[in-house]
Amino acid sequence: MADHFLTRRGLLRAGSAAAAGTALGGALVGHAAAAPARPTAGGGVRQLPKRSPSFDLTSPHDELFVNAGLHDQRTIMQSFAVDSVGGHVYVVQITQGGTVLPGDESGDEEYARRAARGDLTMSKLDLAGNLLGHMYLKRFGHGVAIGVERTGRSVHLWTEVDSVTEGASGWGTRLLRFPFEDGAVIDADRTTGLQRRELLPGVDRTTCNVDPGYRTLAMRYRRDGGFRYALFALDDVRVDRPSYTPLADVPQPAVLSGGPVFQGYATYGRYLYLYDGQIYSGANPPEGQGNAHLTRVNWHTGEVEQRVRTIDGHELHRREPEGLGVWLEQPGRRDSARLGFAFGTSVTANPDDDRLCTILVKDLP
Repeated sequence: MADHFLTRRGLLRAGSAAAAGTALGGALVGHAAAAPARPTAGGGVRQLPKRSPSFDLTSPHDELFVNAGLHDQRTIMQSFAVDSVGGHVYVVQITQGGTVLPGDESGDEEYARRAARGDLTMSKLDLAGNLLGHMYLKRFGHGVAIGVERTGRSVHLWTEVDSVTEGASGWGTRLLRFPFEDGAVIDADRTTGLQRRELLPGVDRTTCNVDPGYRTLAMRYRRDGGFRYALFALDDVRVDRPSYTPLADVPQPAVLSGGPVFQGYATYGRYLYLYDGQIYSGANPPEGQGNAHLTRVNWHTGEVEQRVRTIDGHELHRREPEGLGVWLEQPGRRDSARLGFAFGTSVTANPDDDRLCTILVKDLP
């Protein structure tokens, strides 16, 4: 399966290379309150691209891997990010019950406590789905989305952090940039020297996703009870600054209000991609092939350009939509971008089965 992933597109595509770090061309467009783009550390102005290719959400899917095991076997995945240069996939899930970590207090090992506090387990896999390592993230959040940043040989993860309990779950209030370290435990309350970022003041429910082709970071956040998405130049937010200016800022589309269960997002070029749906159940039975939906939003206008119900992978057991991610199959080539959409799955429909990770992909036209 991994060899198929690495070679299929290479046989189909040809074209000139486009460096991932190239300055974004085009005029700034966002909602009325968006401020002008700010200079980056290198002096150039990063802007939202006027043009970029888009994924057709009705196109056939391929498989990255199916039913890969994670470090924690009893909790479902929440989101993922891919570093194609290193050949690694990072997946987060709520830390399972019975786990004892340094600094725990009595009762911390209970799942309900882990979920309410926002304790996450991050698994590191290869592109074939083999487990390579793990680390723990205490008091981080729910893991709705994560991002991976590669700058030369340096690799950092981006997640939410400083969770606040709301309902039965912890939800992040800031972002954090950190390297993966197998076996490590990061405690938001106790680990020193953390690279926190507060990109917008007065917001919560902050999560993020990274676009490796155009080097941007998207942040979903909540303000005054409503969800929005802001897009930033990645090279800008890598640096600790007093304030940050988004390239664009759009509201969550009305089509995701009410019924749909939000499950993830990703950004690529001038487009924002959203994911919603539920696990198979009596109300969402396998024979109905699920209620998972993919949506494409234009960052310039905030308008929905495409929304489709996807039955890709409908034969999978459990099949809970969990996370979106974009990566470049061929580093430096924007035309090799892949949109991955994940499902929490299991080998059978038996609820006692291990919770596994499946990632399907769509390619650019």
